[in-house]
Amino acid sequence: MAAGLAAVLTLGVVGGLVYSRFATSRLPGKTDGLATVTGVDFRCRLPVLAGASGAFISFPDGAVTIDRAVSLDFNKGAYGYTYDAQVGKWEPVTRSALSPDGRSYAYLAQTVGVPGQMTSMSLRTHEIVSGKDRILWEGSGSPMGPNTVTWLPGGIYFSAVLLPTGDVQGLAFPSVYVADPNQPGTPRRVGPNPAPQPPTADQTSYSIPDMFSLVGGGAAWGVGNRIPKKTQSPDIPPPPGTFGPDRILRMDLRDGSVSTWYTVSGTDLVALVGLDAQGRPILGVFQAPTMKSGADGPPVARILLLTGAGQTTDITSGSGADFRLGSQPWADSHGIWFGSWNSIWLYAQSGGFRQVATIPSGLFPSPSPPPGFPQKGSFASDARSGVPSYMQGTLITPAGSCT
Repeated sequence: MAAGLAAVLTLGVVGGLVYSRFATSRLPGKTDGLATVTGVDFRCRLPVLAGASGAFISFPDGAVTIDRAVSLDFNKGAYGYTYDAQVGKWEPVTRSALSPDGRSYAYLAQTVGVPGQMTSMSLRTHEIVSGKDRILWEGSGSPMGPNTVTWLPGGIYFSAVLLPTGDVQGLAFPSVYVADPNQPGTPRRVGPNPAPQPPTADQTSYSIPDMFSLVGGGAAWGVGNRIPKKTQSPDIPPPPGTFGPDRILRMDLRDGSVSTWYTVSGTDLVALVGLDAQGRPILGVFQAPTMKSGADGPPVARILLLTGAGQTTDITSGSGADFRLGSQPWADSHGIWFGSWNSIWLYAQSGGFRQVATIPSGLFPSPSPPPGFPQKGSFASDARSGVPSYMQGTLITPAGSCT
């Protein structure tokens, strides 16, 4: 359960795993609704994903325009999504996968492998205007999630388990690799260095390897996990707070060396939420859930900006009950945009953290939920699954810079 809540607070989990059918953006002339805007005196238009649609929210007038060229379906897979202002189109990748000039993007493709061997994987680039795909590398391996590709001026970085021989015998640990977008060939392993050691006999199945999911600011960023003591029975999980992510790790892209930049104490857990415009990590610190947490979880997170080793700046203390983190934030020249249910929040050094837009309920068309996803409604007395009250609205996800 702790690992699941950590995932909610990390890269694009609650509104990030959807299939997207994109076409060239054609904005209709009419306004589909109005958001209530407060505390914004600049003029721009923020791309967002909401319900089954892409849309734009204008500041400071609050005009909401739904882009019906975008169709989102939770039943068709797991992809990221970004509005690429350079070409005026929605692209089926996260922001980090776009090339520095915004004209291409990179992605990992995976196919089912032969029984007893690793699956086949390839790293590809896609030219947006021409539609041309290019294979940079293909081999045996498995990516560490759908949103772990970052295209920087120095190369395309991704996190994966690669086995050049295709042999799955023994232990394999995820690593960060970099490929030259102009030169097809085998990616170079960046780190972590030294390589992780196999788990010891007293480590339980709740001990997972360190994984690096975000790249920026000259480093790959990941989380390290508490190693719980061995339980009396493999069927009994360790108590909440004794396992799960408890520290933020920085891997230097030059030599792969790893250092700890932030650690929580007690039963607190920490998650990587995103990166700011300078490539610095945005963190969510929260309490491990218990059976007494109630139906309104996950617990409210304290949001921090990691500005240096052991140095943080508070974005929100977690005391604001109206804010619930549900998607990856987006940083641009105005600050850091946060999406929540029926609301948009903005953090800037000059104005702090504040709610800047409230969106009326029912404005956006709703997608079909994925199989097994709890339906809207309160938790029933017979403990049937449901959705917490604060999630009854529409999750708004920033999906581009406000320009």
